[in-house]
Amino acid sequence: MTQPVLKQYAPVKFSRIYALGAARGDLTVTNDDIAGPIDSSDEWIRQRTGIVTRRRASADRSLMDMAVEASLEAIKGAGIEASEIGAVLFSTITHPHQTPSAAALLADKIGANPAPAFDISAACAGYCYGIAQADALVRSGMAKYVLVIGGEKLSDFIDPTDRTISFLLGDGAGAAIVGPSETPGISPTVWGSDGSHWDAVGMTASLLELRDGTATWPTLRQEGLTVFKWAV
Repeated sequence: MTQPVLKQYAPVKFSRIYALGAARGDLTVTNDDIAGPIDSSDEWIRQRTGIVTRRRASADRSLMDMAVEASLEAIKGAGIEASEIGAVLFSTITHPHQTPSAAALLADKIGANPAPAFDISAACAGYCYGIAQADALVRSGMAKYVLVIGGEKLSDFIDPTDRTISFLLGDGAGAAIVGPSETPGISPTVWGSDGSHWDAVGMTASLLELRDGTATWPTLRQEGLTVFKWAV
């Protein structure tokens, strides 16, 4: 008896980044603007981080606004149509809804339906995870072009009095179009995680604690020295 043959994707050997896009918060926040609540100074922040200003988004500029702007710039730069995108990967930890995903909403707004779309929740590493996944999707033949976005509106989740983290963070979005290439454009990804350090960076409370009235609005927090030693 003849066995059915499953249809297979046509893989390609290499992938590359075709174009990038970026969008930033509409407010410029100086060190002096945030030094008071954390009992610090412009000099202290500059010496430890090199940061002079950071961009943050006003109440009228959402995470999705910045993601759309960055994505459309990348699509235009790549010289493709949004309808040609084969997958949308959105790395964010500040999407204000548990569901639907930010990626699905973004795909609809830029005209990329019915491309598969999903979020990546990996904070700082998320964009790199996205590029690695896009590379795999393109080379496997599952998608010709993949849109990868890393976007955050971290100012919504900052305690302005938290000396460990508030002065570090800004708002913005970056986007990349990944597609097939005749030569290597993305190298093998070195990636991993270590969940044993789960308490070094995270939120001050869970949404369940907020619901139950045992905590106030959750904000980002970190053990600064622990994070520095592990990451640097």
